[in-house]
Amino acid sequence: MSEAGVWVAWGIPARGREPQALALLKSSLTGYLEQLSSEGRIERYDAAVLKPQSTELGGFILIQGSHAQIDALRTDQGFQEWVTQIQLVADRVGIVDAWVGGGLSEAFDLYEKALEKLN
Repeated sequence: MSEAGVWVAWGIPARGREPQALALLKSSLTGYLEQLSSEGRIERYDAAVLKPQSTELGGFILIQGSHAQIDALRTDQGFQEWVTQIQLVADRVGIVDAWVGGGLSEAFDLYEKALEKLN
């Protein structure tokens, strides 16, 4: 069961880069991320493209795996190049580490310890 993740979110495509942004998203899902999954370098990924709305968030991908898989991914040259490509075609790109699945207890423990120190 996955315990760690990395959340990659992006805003709307940069003006004039809309075709490249769409092509990158499609190739990411059918190529890069699928390859990571089939090679066992990650456990899974989920992608969402958000419907038009008033915020500047356009979509996100949540990549999940073990702590070791996510740690290795974050320092992988291919991952760094992929994220750089996203930054070149979309505004407001964010990358955040996450606790998922079996790792949620780690998050709960951290918050409980922090709350104890505040009391």
